[in-house]
Amino acid sequence: MKKLFYLTIVLFLSGCLETPTGKLPSINQAEIDMEAERQKRISYAKFIDQLSLVKSIGYKVNSSNADICNKTDFNSGLTFANENVMGLKIARFFPEKINLGSRVSIIDIVKNSPADKAGLTLGDVILEVEGFIFPEGKNALKKISKHFKDIEEKPVKRIKIDRKGEILTFDINQKKICNYPIIFTQDKIVNAYADGKSIIMTQGMVDYARDDNEIAMVIAHELAHNDRGHLDAKKKNTLIMGSIGFILDLMTIYYSGGTAGGNAENTEMWSKIGSQAYSVEFEKDADYGGVYYAYRAGYDISQVKNFWERIGSENPKQIAISSTHPATSERYLQIDKTVKEINKKKKDGLALVPNEKEIKTKEKDTKKKKKFDIKKLIKKKEKE
Repeated sequence: MKKLFYLTIVLFLSGCLETPTGKLPSINQAEIDMEAERQKRISYAKFIDQLSLVKSIGYKVNSSNADICNKTDFNSGLTFANENVMGLKIARFFPEKINLGSRVSIIDIVKNSPADKAGLTLGDVILEVEGFIFPEGKNALKKISKHFKDIEEKPVKRIKIDRKGEILTFDINQKKICNYPIIFTQDKIVNAYADGKSIIMTQGMVDYARDDNEIAMVIAHELAHNDRGHLDAKKKNTLIMGSIGFILDLMTIYYSGGTAGGNAENTEMWSKIGSQAYSVEFEKDADYGGVYYAYRAGYDISQVKNFWERIGSENPKQIAISSTHPATSERYLQIDKTVKEINKKKKDGLALVPNEKEIKTKEKDTKKKKKFDIKKLIKKKEKE
């Protein structure tokens, strides 16, 4: 009875709610669905355009620094995918020109790259590369990646494609570039980071950047993290400090008679200390190397200090640049001095490469040490 009473009260009060007074035009569900599809097509077309921009800038930065990169490989300048990689539910909203389906097709070609010069076009379905028949469907890209993982790239790559029913074969004269491919994601957060093998950039970062120069700065900065060994160094630091923590945990277990230390608290804490060791220095080194990499690729570095200051100060909670700290006066001045250093080197006709620290090693003692001979000592004693 009480439930019925309360329900009656709720219905009565809800009927007293105020509503808008405007008489709006009527819209049916079919119209809503059609407009939603139109907007999705615009959104995914924008993503493909931005992917093309990022790939183009990344290719330019990677190729322009091949002579000083520690890790290089041959590259053709094309990107391929299928509907499974892009997302089955949204594949139909992508531009028709990239020809997304179960088979693997070319979704981007960098202008003036080897693939572009060879005559390949967007939407070409890849049938074979160097005799390897491309699979299709859900795990196609994984199988392709696994096949070529340990195969050394050749200067010339042969590719067979299907272009609207016409089977064509091309020989691509590949170019040697820094081997840190650009991965572009649909994430809206402002983010970019290096993982030691690749450079990952989000759509949110491209939306945030004001021009090509700023995108190039981000890519060059992450290239520096990769190529200057920062990720490997941080892993090593984590392992070293984690080992200290592990020893402390063992000592705790031993001296407590097994009643403490089993939760690896010290190992976790010291590993974290190791992972963060010299993080500021690594970041400044990435700033330093990145300015060089961007300049060598032909981008304007005059505003680089202002860009990183903006990254660090504008809405920091919504910006998730991996390993990047808010701009400081020291960082601002260092970047400014790096730009001046590059300009002076250019004026003096010096090589435009980052300066490196001299690693001091102990000089080996070239003097021959006398060997201790026990027999001679005994004979000497006997004569005495």
